[in-house]
Amino acid sequence: MVWKMSIDLTRAQVASMGQHDPLDGYITNLQLRSTINSLPQPIIGPDLEVETSRFAAMFKRDEWASADPLSLGGLMIDAYRVQQLMQQGSSPDAQLLDRLISASLSGLEHYARSGELQQPARYRLAFREFGLAIGLHAVERMRQAVEDETLREKLWEFIRYMPLREEIEAFWRDPAHQRSNTWTDHQEINEVMLATTLAPEGFLLLLPF
Repeated sequence: MVWKMSIDLTRAQVASMGQHDPLDGYITNLQLRSTINSLPQPIIGPDLEVETSRFAAMFKRDEWASADPLSLGGLMIDAYRVQQLMQQGSSPDAQLLDRLISASLSGLEHYARSGELQQPARYRLAFREFGLAIGLHAVERMRQAVEDETLREKLWEFIRYMPLREEIEAFWRDPAHQRSNTWTDHQEINEVMLATTLAPEGFLLLLPF
């Protein structure tokens, strides 16, 4: 895998692979396959089963825990996607959901101790922190919907970190902080991520079949 391709997909723009790229690809393929199976007419297209297996082989032994807030949020969002797919009748590996939750919690514990959120705006990146805030929204919805008792207990361990969501949102909604270079240099993505943080349902919820 490569991290970024040209628009016409003929060449790699950034040849490296992100830590969670195969995982994201795997879960996205599960979602696409679930959508295909729900449609009334057969769909002719690429064999997603083969591609899904390739993604699975790529991340099988990967370590997912991260202290990066955007990556952390992505893990939590992936966990919520897997949970919803399971509830809709798709059957991703049940251990996958547990691994995602465990990795999210481990990374969150490290991040909360880092002191990054106590830094002034000029040392922080809003869009990465919003990724974490969106992930915490996902965990809250997961906790409300989970049926497995063991997973429910594990999700309760996130409760003490839920205030981080409001802290991040309040910090970056402050007009003074939005005048910092770290906000204005990334204003477009910051505004999109802030909007998603404030109204996460449109991003987080998979359509029911």
